[in-house]
Amino acid sequence: MIKVLHILTDTNIGGAGTLLVNYLKNFDREKFLIKVILPKGSLMKPRVEALGYEVIETNNLADKSMDIKGIFELMKIFKKEKPDIVHTHSSMSGKIAAFLKRVKSRIYTRHCAYDPPKLLTTFPGKQINGFVNNTLSTHIVAVANAAKDNLTDTGVNEKKITVIINGVEPLAFATEEEKAGTRKKYGIEKDDIVFGIVARLEAVKGHKYYIEAASEIVKENEKAKFLIIGTGSEEENLKQQAKELGIEDNVIFTGFITDVAAVINIMDINVNCSYGTETSSLALSEGMSLKKPAIASIYGGNPYMVTHGENGLLCEKQNSKALYEAMKLLMDNEKMREEMSETAFEHYKNKFTAEKMTKQLEKIYEAEMLKRKGK
Repeated sequence: MIKVLHILTDTNIGGAGTLLVNYLKNFDREKFLIKVILPKGSLMKPRVEALGYEVIETNNLADKSMDIKGIFELMKIFKKEKPDIVHTHSSMSGKIAAFLKRVKSRIYTRHCAYDPPKLLTTFPGKQINGFVNNTLSTHIVAVANAAKDNLTDTGVNEKKITVIINGVEPLAFATEEEKAGTRKKYGIEKDDIVFGIVARLEAVKGHKYYIEAASEIVKENEKAKFLIIGTGSEEENLKQQAKELGIEDNVIFTGFITDVAAVINIMDINVNCSYGTETSSLALSEGMSLKKPAIASIYGGNPYMVTHGENGLLCEKQNSKALYEAMKLLMDNEKMREEMSETAFEHYKNKFTAEKMTKQLEKIYEAEMLKRKGK
C-alpha cells in the first residue's frame, strides 16, 4: 500500500479544499493509505474525517504558504509517519520539509493561474524560481493548461508537469418542489430568468462587470435576476454599485452558503467573469453537472472549460458590453439554452468528473513509486 500525506494550510474551505475532498471521495483505498495534514481550527477537518480519513493537525501553517516553525513541525510528522509521497497544496513549508526529510516522492498542485510578474519571467528571477521548484518537487500537477504555462514561463521544467483538469462530484438535481422553495427564499418568480455567479467576492473575479452588464439587461427585461453567491472583501462595494445602478431588487447576494447545489439548480445561465486568477473553475464544472450553459471570460482555463457555441459562450474579459451581449443572446434564445444545456452535461461526463481526475492522480502516484524502485 502506498502511503500519501496531503498538506493543506487553509483554515477555510476554498477551491483547493474542495478539490482535495473530491480526490478523497474517489481514491482507491485498497491501494493508497491517505492522511491529511491541516492547521488546527481548519473547517476542512470535519469534512475530511466524515470521509473516514485521519487528520493530523499542526499548531502552525494556518493560511500561510511559508512558515519556519511549520517546517520543523512537519519534519517531525514525516519522521513519525514515514510517507511514500508528500503531496502539498500551496504550501512552500511542506515542500521544504519534505525535501529536508528526504521524502523521495514530493508532489505539489498548482491551483491558480495568473499573469506572473516580470521578475519571475526574466533573468535571474526565472532561473532562481525554476531551480527552487525543480529541486523541491519530483512532480507537479497543474489544474489547467494556463497553470502549466505559468510554471514553464517562470522556469519550471515542463517534463515535471502533468495537467489534470479539476473534476467535481455531480451535484444532485433538485425536484420542482425544492426549486420552488429556493426561489421563494430569494424572492425569485418561476418565470424569471436567472443568471448566477459562484465566486469569492474579490475584484479579480469580475463581479463589477457582471453588475454593469446586469443593469443593461434589466432595462430590457425586468424579470431577469442575478444571483451572486459567496462572500469577500468587495461585498459592500458591489452592493453599493447595484444600488447606484438602481438594480438592487434584481441583484441577489446570498452570502456564504453550504448548499451551492440548491442555487445552481434554479439558475438558467452560469457566469464566470474572472480576469486575474482562474484555472479550471469548480463552479463551471458543477454547473455543467446540472446541465447549466455557461458564459465565461476568455481568461486562464475558462476557454478549455467552455467551448464557444457548444456548452456556452465566451466573451472578452473586463468587458461589460461583451458580457451583456452574451447574456442577452442566451436570455432571448431558449432553444439555444436547451441545446447548450445537454452539451454541457456531456462535457461534464466526458472531461470533468472527480472520478476521472482522481484516476489520473493515482497513475502519477504509481509512476512515482515505480521510478523509485527503478533507482
